[in-house]
Amino acid sequence: MSAAEAPRFVKLITEFTERIRKLGPLGSSENLDPGDLMVKLRAAKMALEGKRLRMVFARQAKYMKHEGAYREIPSDHKLHADMDKALKSEMAKNGLLLYLKDSPREAEELAGLLGVSSDDVVAHFKKLEKKGLVEPDRLIGA
Repeated sequence: MSAAEAPRFVKLITEFTERIRKLGPLGSSENLDPGDLMVKLRAAKMALEGKRLRMVFARQAKYMKHEGAYREIPSDHKLHADMDKALKSEMAKNGLLLYLKDSPREAEELAGLLGVSSDDVVAHFKKLEKKGLVEPDRLIGA
C-alpha cells in the first residue's frame, strides 16, 4: 500500500478491527479452557517460528515479485490453499507434541482437541516418533 492510498488503509484497518471485535475475548468463541487455549497459542507460536510457514511465505513473495502483484493474491489462488494446509498441519503437529509432553493421551481425545481426524493424529504422531520427539507409549489407541 502506498501513502496515496490512505482511504484504502483506513477501510482495511476498520474492517480488521471489526472482525477482531466480533471474535470477543481471546478463547471465548472457541469455548476453550485456559489450558487448551495456552496449548493452541504455543502451537501457533511454534508454527510461526518454524521453517514450513516461512517457506510458504517465501513462495508467496516470489509469486508477488514475479507477477508484479503487490496488492492481494486472489483468494482462489493455490498459495492460499498451501498456506491453509501448512498452518493446519503445523498447528496439529505442534499441539500434539505439547499435549503428549505432559502425559499419554487417547488418539480420539487428541483429534477432538486439535480439530483433526484420528488418522491425522496417528500420522503426525508417527512422524514425531520417527524424529525422536515423542516416546512410542505416549499415544493410546494408535
